[in-house]
Amino acid sequence: MRLQLPLFGRILSVGLIACAMAALSNLATILVTARIAVHGAAAVAAYGISARLEFLIVPLAFGVGSALTALVGRAAGAGDWQTARRTAWAGGLLALALTGPFGLLVSLYPGATARLFASDPEVVLIATSALGYVGPAMPAFGVGMALYFAAMGAGRMRWPVAAALSRLVLAVGGGWLLGDALGWGLEGQFLAVALGITSYGAINAAAVRRGVWGSR
Repeated sequence: MRLQLPLFGRILSVGLIACAMAALSNLATILVTARIAVHGAAAVAAYGISARLEFLIVPLAFGVGSALTALVGRAAGAGDWQTARRTAWAGGLLALALTGPFGLLVSLYPGATARLFASDPEVVLIATSALGYVGPAMPAFGVGMALYFAAMGAGRMRWPVAAALSRLVLAVGGGWLLGDALGWGLEGQFLAVALGITSYGAINAAAVRRGVWGSR
Protein backbone atom coordinates (compact mmCIF):
# COMPACT_ATOMS: atom_id res chain seq x y z
CA MET A 1 0.00 0.00 0.00
CA ARG A 2 1.37 3.38 -1.00
CA LEU A 3 1.44 6.39 1.30
CA GLN A 4 -1.61 8.53 0.58
CA LEU A 5 -2.06 12.14 1.60
CA PRO A 6 -5.85 11.80 2.19
CA LEU A 7 -5.23 9.03 4.73
CA PHE A 8 -2.68 11.16 6.55
CA GLY A 9 -5.20 13.98 6.54
CA ARG A 10 -7.86 11.79 8.17
CA ILE A 11 -5.43 10.53 10.82
CA LEU A 12 -3.95 13.92 11.65
CA SER A 13 -7.35 15.62 11.71
CA VAL A 14 -7.84 13.67 14.94
CA GLY A 15 -4.27 13.13 16.15
CA LEU A 16 -3.03 16.70 15.88
CA ILE A 17 -6.18 18.03 17.50
CA ALA A 18 -5.78 15.52 20.33
CA CYS A 19 -2.24 16.82 20.91
CA ALA A 20 -3.54 20.38 21.01
CA MET A 21 -6.27 19.34 23.46
CA ALA A 22 -3.69 17.95 25.88
CA ALA A 23 -1.76 21.21 25.62
CA LEU A 24 -4.92 23.24 26.33
CA SER A 25 -5.68 21.16 29.42
CA ASN A 26 -2.22 21.73 30.85
CA LEU A 27 -2.27 25.38 29.83
CA ALA A 28 -5.44 25.91 31.87
CA THR A 29 -3.72 24.50 34.96
CA ILE A 30 -0.59 26.59 34.35
CA LEU A 31 -2.50 29.84 33.89
CA VAL A 32 -4.70 29.27 36.93
CA THR A 33 -1.59 28.50 38.99
CA ALA A 34 -0.04 31.76 37.78
CA ARG A 35 -3.14 33.65 38.85
CA ILE A 36 -3.21 31.98 42.26
CA ALA A 37 0.50 32.66 42.83
CA VAL A 38 -0.28 36.27 43.83
CA HIS A 39 -2.00 34.85 46.93
CA GLY A 40 1.17 33.19 48.16
CA ALA A 41 2.92 29.83 48.26
CA ALA A 42 0.28 28.22 50.48
CA ALA A 43 -2.42 28.99 47.91
CA VAL A 44 -0.33 27.50 45.12
CA ALA A 45 0.29 24.34 47.14
CA ALA A 46 -3.41 24.08 47.94
CA TYR A 47 -4.43 24.44 44.31
CA GLY A 48 -1.79 21.85 43.43
CA ILE A 49 -3.71 19.33 45.55
CA SER A 50 -6.92 20.13 43.70
CA ALA A 51 -5.23 19.96 40.29
CA ARG A 52 -3.58 16.65 41.15
CA LEU A 53 -6.94 15.12 41.99
CA GLU A 54 -8.20 16.26 38.59
CA PHE A 55 -5.32 14.42 36.95
CA LEU A 56 -6.20 11.29 38.94
CA ILE A 57 -9.52 11.25 37.09
CA VAL A 58 -7.71 10.95 33.75
CA PRO A 59 -6.55 7.31 34.06
CA LEU A 60 -10.01 6.28 35.27
CA ALA A 61 -11.61 7.89 32.23
CA PHE A 62 -8.85 6.63 29.95
CA GLY A 63 -9.58 3.05 30.96
CA VAL A 64 -13.04 3.50 29.47
CA GLY A 65 -12.14 5.97 26.74
CA SER A 66 -9.41 3.91 25.10
CA ALA A 67 -11.97 1.20 24.42
CA LEU A 68 -14.53 3.75 23.25
CA THR A 69 -12.20 5.10 20.59
CA ALA A 70 -12.02 1.68 18.94
CA LEU A 71 -15.64 0.65 19.45
CA VAL A 72 -17.11 3.96 18.33
CA GLY A 73 -14.67 4.13 15.43
CA ARG A 74 -15.75 0.71 14.21
CA ALA A 75 -19.44 1.64 14.34
CA ALA A 76 -18.90 5.06 12.76
CA GLY A 77 -16.73 3.57 10.04
CA ALA A 78 -19.54 1.18 9.18
CA GLY A 79 -22.01 4.06 9.06
CA ASP A 80 -23.91 2.75 12.08
CA TRP A 81 -24.18 6.06 13.92
CA GLN A 82 -26.95 4.88 16.21
CA THR A 83 -24.67 2.20 17.62
CA ALA A 84 -21.82 4.71 17.80
CA ARG A 85 -23.91 7.10 19.90
CA ARG A 86 -25.27 4.31 22.08
CA THR A 87 -21.76 2.97 22.69
CA ALA A 88 -20.46 6.43 23.56
CA TRP A 89 -23.23 6.97 26.10
CA ALA A 90 -22.68 3.53 27.62
CA GLY A 91 -19.03 4.44 28.10
CA GLY A 92 -19.94 7.86 29.46
CA LEU A 93 -22.23 6.31 32.06
CA LEU A 94 -19.54 3.79 32.99
CA ALA A 95 -17.07 6.66 33.47
CA LEU A 96 -19.66 8.39 35.64
CA ALA A 97 -19.99 5.25 37.75
CA LEU A 98 -16.21 5.18 38.24
CA THR A 99 -15.61 8.87 38.91
CA GLY A 100 -18.88 9.76 40.63
CA PRO A 101 -18.09 8.07 43.97
CA PHE A 102 -14.62 9.63 43.90
CA GLY A 103 -16.04 13.11 43.40
CA LEU A 104 -18.71 12.47 46.04
CA LEU A 105 -16.15 11.46 48.65
CA VAL A 106 -14.01 14.51 47.92
CA SER A 107 -17.09 16.74 48.10
CA LEU A 108 -18.26 15.29 51.42
CA TYR A 109 -14.81 15.18 53.02
CA PRO A 110 -12.71 17.95 51.47
CA GLY A 111 -10.80 18.59 54.69
CA ALA A 112 -9.89 14.95 55.18
CA THR A 113 -8.84 14.72 51.53
CA ALA A 114 -6.65 17.80 51.86
CA ARG A 115 -4.94 16.38 54.96
CA LEU A 116 -3.92 13.31 52.97
CA PHE A 117 -1.61 15.55 50.93
CA ALA A 118 -0.55 18.31 53.32
CA SER A 119 -0.02 18.99 57.01
CA ASP A 120 0.45 22.75 56.92
CA PRO A 121 -2.72 24.28 58.45
CA GLU A 122 -2.91 27.14 55.95
CA VAL A 123 -2.49 24.83 52.96
CA VAL A 124 -5.11 22.44 54.33
CA LEU A 125 -7.56 25.30 54.91
CA ILE A 126 -7.23 26.65 51.36
CA ALA A 127 -7.22 23.17 49.80
CA THR A 128 -10.41 22.33 51.69
CA SER A 129 -12.06 25.35 50.09
CA ALA A 130 -10.76 24.41 46.62
CA LEU A 131 -11.91 20.81 46.90
CA GLY A 132 -15.31 21.91 48.10
CA TYR A 133 -15.82 23.57 44.72
CA VAL A 134 -13.92 21.20 42.45
CA GLY A 135 -15.07 17.92 44.01
CA PRO A 136 -18.66 18.10 42.72
CA ALA A 137 -17.36 18.84 39.21
CA MET A 138 -15.08 15.79 39.01
CA PRO A 139 -17.76 13.38 37.72
CA ALA A 140 -18.50 15.80 34.86
CA PHE A 141 -14.80 15.82 34.04
CA GLY A 142 -14.73 12.01 33.96
CA VAL A 143 -17.72 11.83 31.64
CA GLY A 144 -16.28 14.57 29.44
CA MET A 145 -12.96 12.74 29.15
CA ALA A 146 -14.63 9.46 28.19
CA LEU A 147 -16.81 11.15 25.56
CA TYR A 148 -13.76 13.00 24.25
CA PHE A 149 -12.14 9.65 23.48
CA ALA A 150 -15.38 8.52 21.89
CA ALA A 151 -15.35 11.64 19.71
CA MET A 152 -11.89 10.66 18.48
CA GLY A 153 -13.31 7.38 17.24
CA ALA A 154 -16.23 9.18 15.61
CA GLY A 155 -13.94 11.75 13.99
CA ARG A 156 -16.05 14.54 15.53
CA MET A 157 -13.47 16.78 17.19
CA ARG A 158 -14.99 20.26 16.90
CA TRP A 159 -17.12 19.97 20.00
CA PRO A 160 -14.30 18.60 22.18
CA VAL A 161 -12.15 21.53 21.05
CA ALA A 162 -14.96 23.90 22.02
CA ALA A 163 -15.21 22.10 25.37
CA ALA A 164 -11.49 22.50 26.05
CA LEU A 165 -11.57 26.17 25.08
CA SER A 166 -14.59 26.80 27.29
CA ARG A 167 -12.79 25.22 30.21
CA LEU A 168 -9.77 27.45 29.63
CA VAL A 169 -11.83 30.62 29.23
CA LEU A 170 -13.99 29.96 32.28
CA ALA A 171 -11.13 28.87 34.53
CA VAL A 172 -8.90 31.82 33.65
CA GLY A 173 -11.26 34.54 32.45
CA GLY A 174 -13.99 33.53 34.86
CA GLY A 175 -11.41 33.43 37.64
CA TRP A 176 -10.44 37.02 36.88
CA LEU A 177 -14.09 38.10 36.78
CA LEU A 178 -15.14 36.35 39.98
CA GLY A 179 -11.89 36.57 41.88
CA ASP A 180 -10.64 40.03 40.93
CA ALA A 181 -13.39 42.09 39.33
CA LEU A 182 -16.11 40.98 41.77
CA GLY A 183 -13.69 40.67 44.69
CA TRP A 184 -14.41 37.04 45.63
CA GLY A 185 -10.71 36.22 45.86
CA LEU A 186 -9.64 32.59 45.92
CA GLU A 187 -13.21 31.42 46.41
CA GLY A 188 -14.14 33.01 43.07
CA GLN A 189 -11.15 31.44 41.35
CA PHE A 190 -11.98 27.99 42.65
CA LEU A 191 -15.59 28.39 41.58
CA ALA A 192 -14.42 29.39 38.10
CA VAL A 193 -12.24 26.27 37.88
CA ALA A 194 -15.23 24.12 38.83
CA LEU A 195 -17.43 25.84 36.26
CA GLY A 196 -14.78 25.27 33.59
CA ILE A 197 -14.58 21.56 34.39
CA THR A 198 -18.37 21.27 34.36
CA SER A 199 -18.65 23.03 31.01
CA TYR A 200 -16.06 20.63 29.57
CA GLY A 201 -18.21 17.65 30.46
CA ALA A 202 -21.48 19.30 29.44
CA ILE A 203 -20.29 20.35 25.97
CA ASN A 204 -18.76 16.95 25.20
CA ALA A 205 -22.01 15.31 26.29
CA ALA A 206 -24.13 17.70 24.21
CA ALA A 207 -22.18 16.68 21.10
CA VAL A 208 -23.22 13.02 21.24
CA ARG A 209 -26.52 13.40 19.44
CA ARG A 210 -28.02 12.74 16.05
CA GLY A 211 -27.41 16.20 14.62
CA VAL A 212 -23.68 16.05 15.27
CA TRP A 213 -22.87 12.34 15.17
CA GLY A 214 -24.49 11.42 11.87
CA SER A 215 -23.53 10.75 8.30
CA ARG A 216 -20.28 12.28 7.16
